[in-house]
Amino acid sequence: MFKKVDESQMFKRSLQIGLTVSLFFLLVSLFTGQWGFFLWSLLPTFITSTNGYFISKKASQK
Repeated sequence: MFKKVDESQMFKRSLQIGLTVSLFFLLVSLFTGQWGFFLWSLLPTFITSTNGYFISKKASQK
C-alpha cells in the first residue's frame, strides 16, 4: 500500500510541515502582537511532526 521512501525524505517532509505550521503561527503572532499563538504552538507542532515521522517510518518498513 505504501511505497518505500528514503528515511531522509521522511525527515525532510516532517521538518517542512513542522516549519510551515510554526511559520504560520509566527506570522499570526507578528500581526496580532499576541505571542501566545506562537509559543503555545511550538510544543504541539514538535510532537505532531515527530509522531508523523515515526509513523511514516514504521509504515514504510512493512
